[in-house]
Amino acid sequence: MSVKLSSPQAFRITKYLLEHPITYQRQIQRDLGISISWINTVANSLYEADIAEKGKWRRIELKEPYALLDLLSWQRPLKRLLKAKVRLELTDITSAEKKIAEISLQALLDYALTCFSGLSRYLAYYITFPTIHTYSSKPEQLSQLLPQGRGPLTVEVLHVDYPDILKNVRNINNISIVDPIQVVIDLFCLGSAGRDAATKLYEMTRNEQQKTT
Repeated sequence: MSVKLSSPQAFRITKYLLEHPITYQRQIQRDLGISISWINTVANSLYEADIAEKGKWRRIELKEPYALLDLLSWQRPLKRLLKAKVRLELTDITSAEKKIAEISLQALLDYALTCFSGLSRYLAYYITFPTIHTYSSKPEQLSQLLPQGRGPLTVEVLHVDYPDILKNVRNINNISIVDPIQVVIDLFCLGSAGRDAATKLYEMTRNEQQKTT
């Protein structure tokens, strides 16, 4: 592929297409403020890879969202964003997530949970995962403030590689969560452990979108 999908502008366009599988270049320009030339470059790259189709009036139709997610996961593995890994003294996931929120609030740190912690807010899922993934505006500081111990839970604190990640968070029961499509992307970027969950969440978001259109 001629364009690196994990580059800042390409990533924003990629995420937009996952959210809006049928759209127009002008609509992307209006919503994201990205130049038509950049959008056209990314779109042409997706056409060449047979991931998207070109429609009339510069319409973009996403044909293979999972191929797109797969490419993105290779270019943006979540392990590259890992800044700190902390083993907690807490044994309950809900308590641990609340502790992250509480510490971040007290220290005036922006944060947002993702991966399986995000998934559980949007979709009932049968697998529990012993690792909590969270973005933080200051990952090193957050990791130092977390209560370390020898419990079964680990927190992986991630670097925020795109500002939009922390701009588009949702507050769910006083916990900051990245938006659903970001959860899908991060689960894919997590690797094989997250792909089944990502697929289920993405299908749910697509179904909900179709009901409202």
